Amino acid sequence: MTRVLFTSDSHFGHAGIIGMYQRPFRDVRHMDEALIANWNAIVGDRDVVWHLGDFAHRCDRARLCGIFDRLNGQKFLTAGNHDDAATRALPWQAPPAPMAEIVVDKARLVLCHYAMRDWPDRHRGAINLFGHAHGRLPGTSQSADVGADVWGFCPVGLAQIRQRLVGQPVIDDGDLTSPQP
Repeated sequence: MTRVLFTSDSHFGHAGIIGMYQRPFRDVRHMDEALIANWNAIVGDRDVVWHLGDFAHRCDRARLCGIFDRLNGQKFLTAGNHDDAATRALPWQAPPAPMAEIVVDKARLVLCHYAMRDWPDRHRGAINLFGHAHGRLPGTSQSADVGADVWGFCPVGLAQIRQRLVGQPVIDDGDLTSPQP
């Protein structure tokens, strides 16, 4: 059975991210190896993983390609602010784009590196999955940060995301549904 999983902000090769977000790793090699091990413990070869940006940063091309090749699954990317030409040129399942709209388990998902205040079909139940915030921006009942820092440095499935959405604040449609002067 093919599963669809989500993650963001791995920052492979980025030593500075460890101190910036108090990641629990000795150094960048330890971080990269832990991220690879965590990914592969969850992701099977047939699974689909949507990486919502900042896959790597300051990672030389040979190391970047080596990391990518070691990761299980069919990999897609919505590009983030640190995804340079080398990252975008990796053999993703489709060309990286700034945003993607997909359906998983009958749920419409709008995927982007950045959190949105409004997105396509939000008022019809579409869910926005984002990264970039490293857990600093709270989600809502219809949006969630899928970043590595938020989910134990592992990709996460929609069922787990939905559990976290329960009890989150509902988006106030006030200004979006009333006519503008």
